Amino acid sequence: MSVTSTYTFFQGFFNGLCTVHNVAEAGNPGFSKSFPNSSTMVMHHRPDNEHTIDLGRLINTNEHVGLVSKLLMSAKAMMRSDLRVQAVPWMNVPYFLQSAGAHLPTDMLLKVSFDYQIETPIICTDIDGTISVFLFLFIDANKKLQVKLDGVWFTLDGGYPFGCHDAGVAGIKAAMPIVKEKVLSMLPGLLAVTKDVKFSTMYYLPGNGSKTPAIQVQNASFNTGLGLIPA
Repeated sequence: MSVTSTYTFFQGFFNGLCTVHNVAEAGNPGFSKSFPNSSTMVMHHRPDNEHTIDLGRLINTNEHVGLVSKLLMSAKAMMRSDLRVQAVPWMNVPYFLQSAGAHLPTDMLLKVSFDYQIETPIICTDIDGTISVFLFLFIDANKKLQVKLDGVWFTLDGGYPFGCHDAGVAGIKAAMPIVKEKVLSMLPGLLAVTKDVKFSTMYYLPGNGSKTPAIQVQNASFNTGLGLIPA
């Protein structure tokens, strides 16, 4: 089914709550994207041959949450959220200024993130933070979907006033290589579904990528769909 999907953002582009308004289209026009209001709205005309992948459903599984929870134990940390999947404009990625030319200004990266907590001795406040792994999805010269690890970032707050903060930073830094490895291990399912298909266009859809004609409320910070048009 061909639909026009209009996404209206209330907390920033591809961030937070948004409405998804899907309207069925007569015929089957090709894919197109426009910005009726550049900062708060994006519209996709989605043809009926679109391959739609709910990335949140693929990544935020009980198995994957269990894997991440287990590896955090090595840093004496506990997972405090689900695995969130969000498309982020390259210029909004926290390490953008370190390598601004690594991507085009219009590129978007896929962020897989989760919250953690480290319990500290009674003399210190507990440590809370977020770990984010950024992935770059693209269509290569052979028209195949590819995924590359782009970078990682973490925030950490607490552990004061008696030196627990520095110990927490060291523990999280030591766990980061395993975190990256585990997040990458969650993606073979994505490449498996698309390995025998060539694509001409790839785009992100805030929320789960639903094409059901209706008005829905979704959260672009927690889930992202991937739209792919066959070549």
